[in-house]
Amino acid sequence: MKKNDVVKEISKRLGLPKVECGKIIETFADVVKEALVNGENVMIKDFVSFEISERKERQGYNPTTGKIETFEPVRTVKCKAGKSIKKAVKEV
Repeated sequence: MKKNDVVKEISKRLGLPKVECGKIIETFADVVKEALVNGENVMIKDFVSFEISERKERQGYNPTTGKIETFEPVRTVKCKAGKSIKKAVKEV
């Protein structure tokens, strides 16, 4: 399901214009992004959680060059599905 499909479904269920639903989704994404950039974790109970993860500097094999290289530390985001989503998927 793509963003446009989600917008259509929300519009249908709530009876709101697609443009408004699209703005809501974009605003949600902006709020989550800003919180993560500011170092905050985002948790929506029973739906999803986003948390910042930091990987330390490490040694690794680069298959392109065939050499062991040092990989710089990296900040990334972990996304975990909430309990209700996990349960629904498991039951299918």
